Amino acid sequence: MAIFATVVRCGSFAAAARELGLTRAVVSHHVGALETRLGVPLAQRSTRSFSLTPAGEAFRVHCERLLDEAFDGLRGMELLRAEPQGEVRLTCSHHFGNKRILPALLAFRRRYPAIRLHIAMGDANVDLVQQGVDLAVRAGPLPDSTLYARPLVHEATLLCASPAYLKRYGMPTTPEELKQHRWVVYPPSQRHTQIQVDGARIEIPVQGDIVTDSAVSRLAFVLAGEGIARLPMYDAAAPLAAGELLRVLPQAVTAPLDIYLVHSRKIGPGAKLLRDFLLDAARNNGW
Repeated sequence: MAIFATVVRCGSFAAAARELGLTRAVVSHHVGALETRLGVPLAQRSTRSFSLTPAGEAFRVHCERLLDEAFDGLRGMELLRAEPQGEVRLTCSHHFGNKRILPALLAFRRRYPAIRLHIAMGDANVDLVQQGVDLAVRAGPLPDSTLYARPLVHEATLLCASPAYLKRYGMPTTPEELKQHRWVVYPPSQRHTQIQVDGARIEIPVQGDIVTDSAVSRLAFVLAGEGIARLPMYDAAAPLAAGELLRVLPQAVTAPLDIYLVHSRKIGPGAKLLRDFLLDAARNNGW
């Protein structure tokens, strides 16, 4: 597959043979073996011309991706032999950033002290290309298909409220009762939330006197008794254990919070090191 990708990039078997340090016959043999394995012709060639078949054009994408990954691996190993330098720009939310990303960044700095980090914390999504950002930590599905999104966190969520709120307004025992309650609305665009009870999906209207664009504020208002909210487990676990929060409608299943590490197709070596470092931190530390 790497040889076929090289043939495509060089435009001929002869040029690919020179690039790879092989004979033209060896290059042709490998492409022929690949065609036999796939059961379709990948290229039309003669002594003077070379062109891809439709199958070859489709398969070329996979082969070039394989070759790019291989070169990325080689460049990564080269980086390990020398101290990486440069600047990496990353954006993430205040709340998740302080809880999970900041400790990982401190560890990254200890390993790569010559890489400068430019960290922008805020809950608003920014245009990575326009703002010159290398990496972004984002929640939810990614609408822009031109960016790569690598799964970072898959976090359970649950409905919570403070004992003070539930004493004042009562503990809802059915989805219908839940629809009458006050919410701490986050993000500001939220109008409904879905729950699943006994296999049935139910849409719950979300309305209340507190609307915020900050996950930090959401947690603070819920703890203060201002309403119900769907909280990720990393927010809810400690207050639940301390009795500062109670779980609302425990039989209701809420959607998990999916957080991704997002970047454009072309990023620098420092950004690749930080990307891989964060992915390893999430995997090894059970984020």
